[in-house]
Amino acid sequence: MNTSLRSSPLSPSPASISRVAVWASRTLDVMLLGLCVVLVALSYYSFTLYCENFGCLGVGLLWMVWAVLATVGWVGALVLRAWQRRRGLCGRASGLASRALLVMGVGHLLYWLGKMALK
Repeated sequence: MNTSLRSSPLSPSPASISRVAVWASRTLDVMLLGLCVVLVALSYYSFTLYCENFGCLGVGLLWMVWAVLATVGWVGALVLRAWQRRRGLCGRASGLASRALLVMGVGHLLYWLGKMALK
């Protein structure tokens, strides 16, 4: 009886992982973590910004830019993590970035809801 075990197409052998895929994965991980740092700095700036000259228009635009960047980054992190799993690459950094973006997004949403409730 022939009972040979075939490897799963989702877990390639380490020899089949190309250097270009590893380089691309690491580069995209660094870019995602860099986006998280930029969003933390933008969050700090938007929380310390007061409604002055333009009223609250500037603050609202800043929050909108933050929300778009966070959403695009979060979806990108999920896509990157799925690609890394499919290729058999390490996805710790993209997983960390997706969790950080999700936590920051929920935090911003709760802050905004609290601010609206106090008005």
